[in-house]
Amino acid sequence: MTRIRSRFVAALVLTLAVSGVLVGCSASPVYGPTAGCLPRFTVTPGTVRAGDTVTFATDDECDVHVPDGGWRIEVQHGGENVPEDTAFADAARSDDAFDGPWSVSVPVPSDIEPGDASVSIANWDYAPCPDDASCAGPSQSFTVAR
Repeated sequence: MTRIRSRFVAALVLTLAVSGVLVGCSASPVYGPTAGCLPRFTVTPGTVRAGDTVTFATDDECDVHVPDGGWRIEVQHGGENVPEDTAFADAARSDDAFDGPWSVSVPVPSDIEPGDASVSIANWDYAPCPDDASCAGPSQSFTVAR
């Protein structure tokens, strides 16, 4: 009987400990349902020509602060061995929060090279990661046709 009671107490303690950890994670601003989130984006159309416009959009809600000056949207050529300075920062801006459907029209630079490209939010600073790491940010790829 004592052995059964000991196992019951151990199981109860373990259940409470796990429950406490799970509640702590769901209440944490980093691990909560929207805080520290990374919205899933689309780019339409998927293939464009230099000088066209794409729509960068998400339906995901994400409870993050819009930075002063708004979101800076950049377009970058994505080919092999492309230097980082090929980004066209400030291709577009948006002051809208991610509290429902969100989209922005982004002009594709007229001098971008054909091939793979991406559009992203340049000033996204909500991914919790070490200072010496490359952190995820909202982006999506598309193709620039000849």
